[in-house]
Amino acid sequence: MELKTERLFLRTITEADVAIVRDFGKDEFKTDEDALKWIRWVKSKNEEGRLIVNFYIWLIRTNQCIGRVYIHSKPELNGEVEIGYGISEEHRNNGYVTEAAKAVVQFAFEEAGQDVLVAIVKPENIASRRVIEKLGFLNQGVRMVPDENGENCEFDYFQMHRNDWQMLN
Repeated sequence: MELKTERLFLRTITEADVAIVRDFGKDEFKTDEDALKWIRWVKSKNEEGRLIVNFYIWLIRTNQCIGRVYIHSKPELNGEVEIGYGISEEHRNNGYVTEAAKAVVQFAFEEAGQDVLVAIVKPENIASRRVIEKLGFLNQGVRMVPDENGENCEFDYFQMHRNDWQMLN
């Protein structure tokens, strides 16, 4: 799948993209085989009916891959579909994440048929909170959710409904 914005090109990855996955998951994927297993795991979960879509982000002007934005049904949130993102440090504070995430929110509502999207943000992650708020997500309080290390942590919990998205856009 592919999406395009004014400055960005987003596309889902294939097994041929192992190097890209490894580059953005240096802490998570120690080998090409680890990255390939993850790509195959995502594919298998989708085939089982779990929504997981990872869009990697390229700058159109340089054809450089700079990050990733994704939606996925999260078991820790009772299967709700979460949006998340990450971008290389040197490309932060340029509006790229907001631009890419906006395209993926539109995809989620218009193509993937979602009625609600959620986002969880660590309270200290001000930059991520700014992105979510710019997109129009509303803070719904705090949720205890396992973090990347499996430890339960407080996250600010945001939601956006399809009807609200349509009114904003």
